Amino acid sequence: MVRTSNRLLVSSILCVGAFVLTRFALEAFVAPRTTTPSLQSKLQLKARGGGEYDISDADIQNFYNSLLTGAGGDPPKGTVLSELIVKFFHGDFTPQGFKRYSGLWKGPPPGNIGKKDIAVGVAKLKEQMANPMFVTKAGVGYGVDEMQKVEDDGKGWVWLAAEMSPGGLAVELFKSVPYGKRAILVAKQSNVDELFQKVNWDTALANIEVTFGGPQVKQR
Repeated sequence: MVRTSNRLLVSSILCVGAFVLTRFALEAFVAPRTTTPSLQSKLQLKARGGGEYDISDADIQNFYNSLLTGAGGDPPKGTVLSELIVKFFHGDFTPQGFKRYSGLWKGPPPGNIGKKDIAVGVAKLKEQMANPMFVTKAGVGYGVDEMQKVEDDGKGWVWLAAEMSPGGLAVELFKSVPYGKRAILVAKQSNVDELFQKVNWDTALANIEVTFGGPQVKQR
């Protein structure tokens, strides 16, 4: 009799254990996984390019103000910045594209890029920032799909930004925030002269080394 009772007790325990394990397995398989609100927010921000690399209107204004701390004029001869301006703006902007100047540099000394050539490049840069013929799409956020980028974000700013290309460091004009680029200059398109009257070329030159609205990546 005792042996029969023990068998019944063991059988009952095994049945209960099997039921609990089966219930746990079903819940683990069927129950949906939940995501905490904070994680969901981060995923949504990442999907639309937002988050830690966002650039606010205040950030843009501060960037602009940092450039208005100099004496204006043209950038000094022999710097990466002055050579980029000459390379990408000393020439003719046509509907077919930019035709780079191919004549003899005026210097001084003649045959080398000098103050006269830099002055021409800066004049063309100002002209293009006020009324750009070619604008590269950007904006929205860092890492967004190319289809989401815009030519003009409507904020009224025009940017000169650089990035590494197969031919070396290259600069382009933008009318939307150049996320992930090396933002060098920014001006109010309606008042480009304000920037060039007070521009601090040392600050602009230093900006070449800093990624704007993106992870810091050494490009040269």
